[in-house]
Amino acid sequence: MVPEGWMILNFYTALLLILLLFFQGRTTRTESGDRFIRLDLMTLLLLTAETVGHVGEFSVDLIWMSKIGYYIIYALDPACYLFAILYIDCWINEGEKSIGRKLVTAAYKIFVAGNIIVVTVSALFDLKLLYYFEGTEYFRGPLFYVRAALLLIFCLLLSLYSFAYRKKIYADYRGAIFELPTLAMIGAFLQIVFANLDITYASIAIGLLIVFCNLQANNLDVDYLTGALNRRGLDIKLEERIRLAQAGGRSFCAIMLDLDRFKKINDTYGHMEGDYALKTVSDILYRVFFQGAHIGRFGGDEFCVISNITDRKELDECLEILDDEIEIWNYRGGKPYEIAISYGSMIYDPASKMSAKDFQIAIDELMYNEKRKHHLVDNRRRRTDEAGQNN
Repeated sequence: MVPEGWMILNFYTALLLILLLFFQGRTTRTESGDRFIRLDLMTLLLLTAETVGHVGEFSVDLIWMSKIGYYIIYALDPACYLFAILYIDCWINEGEKSIGRKLVTAAYKIFVAGNIIVVTVSALFDLKLLYYFEGTEYFRGPLFYVRAALLLIFCLLLSLYSFAYRKKIYADYRGAIFELPTLAMIGAFLQIVFANLDITYASIAIGLLIVFCNLQANNLDVDYLTGALNRRGLDIKLEERIRLAQAGGRSFCAIMLDLDRFKKINDTYGHMEGDYALKTVSDILYRVFFQGAHIGRFGGDEFCVISNITDRKELDECLEILDDEIEIWNYRGGKPYEIAISYGSMIYDPASKMSAKDFQIAIDELMYNEKRKHHLVDNRRRRTDEAGQNN
């Protein structure tokens, strides 16, 4: 049996999407990285559904596979464009979302929800509104071109959205971001015009490859070792949050953290273990604070967390969870050393009009106060051990 063209195309498209997932998971752990993975996974799901649908067309006994595959495609296809616009939003440097951006995002969500309802009702009651099968042959329903026109409109809107906010995207990133919706629109248009040309998801995959090579793998705001934000990325986020807080009274908190005895880990066990300790702390911070937080490596063995938490009690509870996670790792880690951290935290008061630099200095001072206490405890413990050995 000679493989058909769609089999070869879908195989290599799936391979590309899987490789992008693999490499993305090893590079960045930022909001943009998380949304890139969601878009990639959705495209892979739809590509799998398309493949299953085609396989079902080989035999009447397998037609159930076609029905499942085509239902997934028709129900979830628009979600790809929603995930794309959420991804593009990560690169727009505008602070709080404007009304226009909120309306566009809301329109996409309504379209996705409405489409799922129509497709589901049509499938459950066999209304044949969008597609149907006679034997193993696939046919387009009476509402197919209405839905197709809406898809193209929303695809075009994605390109217009990228173009409209291009000045709020770093110049080096604009081209790659604009190519993603453009390629998606070309693929969708060709597949609508030519029913047997399965190119939509291949076009999106190529767009994701361009985005990955130009943005995700070369993001200037990401720390190469931990995949978290770097100092530059953190400074941008902190300035942005303070600007929003002073303009609209929306508070937030920040936490500065420092690894205790990190130099000893490096000197005693080598820099590989030091790097491992840094990545471990980054992993723990993501587990505790990831929801709505910006997490980064401030420099050396220092980390910073910028969170939406505004209640001191809630913040203290999160810090207790952080301490517990560190203790659990030390117990289960199986390493000849333990990880210990010092941290300082503060909730930003918009009325104080404190600058980003002053806010950072204040948190730094709190962190170093705790670090000095830890050093005093270590010194007392060392002197006690030395006295015991002498006796």
